Amino acid sequence: MIISYYIFLIAISTFIITMEPLRAASEIQKIVRGVQQRQRLIIPSSSLQTKNWRKAQSWYRGGKHNECELYQRNIIEKITNMTCSKSDKRLHIQTKILADKKYPMKEDDGFEWTEDFDGFIQNRGADIYFNLKIICDAGGAQTRSLREVYHFITTQLDHLVLFPSSSVHFVNILDGNTCANTMGKFNYLLSKPQYGFAKNRVFVGDMREFQNLWFANYKNK
Repeated sequence: MIISYYIFLIAISTFIITMEPLRAASEIQKIVRGVQQRQRLIIPSSSLQTKNWRKAQSWYRGGKHNECELYQRNIIEKITNMTCSKSDKRLHIQTKILADKKYPMKEDDGFEWTEDFDGFIQNRGADIYFNLKIICDAGGAQTRSLREVYHFITTQLDHLVLFPSSSVHFVNILDGNTCANTMGKFNYLLSKPQYGFAKNRVFVGDMREFQNLWFANYKNK
């Protein structure tokens, strides 16, 4: 970041020295706008996000207050400069439909529904649903959680195969070193031939990779 600011100051100085005042001011404004548009957050790779890393974060309160999801949603809003709203949408495992279902366990078919999505953004004609996870360190509980995530993403892909003309995109942000260590299994899922079309609308990766995706494909030019 410091180096970028030095480059920025050098550019301004060059314009001031070599151009007429009005033209220099106009060019400086263009540079400022360009720097603002290209600003990226410094986000650690999920492979570095261990249990101890998570404990050391100022936002972490023992994992009992939904703070991991709130932290991730906050980062999404900073990246996108948009509100990431909580969603009651779920996928039905058998029919693959996407529907509002706030309290599925009040009904007999409650286990037929996936977990709800953690966030929602509309951008450039796309309805983007977010699944947010931070899973650190290895163990039986973490493996069970990731297996559920795997089945959830499978249902997302099946939904898009069944409804190819929908405007839905799914973003699965899997932070934490355990997610990083199992990413090969999710890449295996995305590489299945039956998901050749759908996989382009299902993202699986960490927050740093999502930021790159956003600036490349979703951010307004």
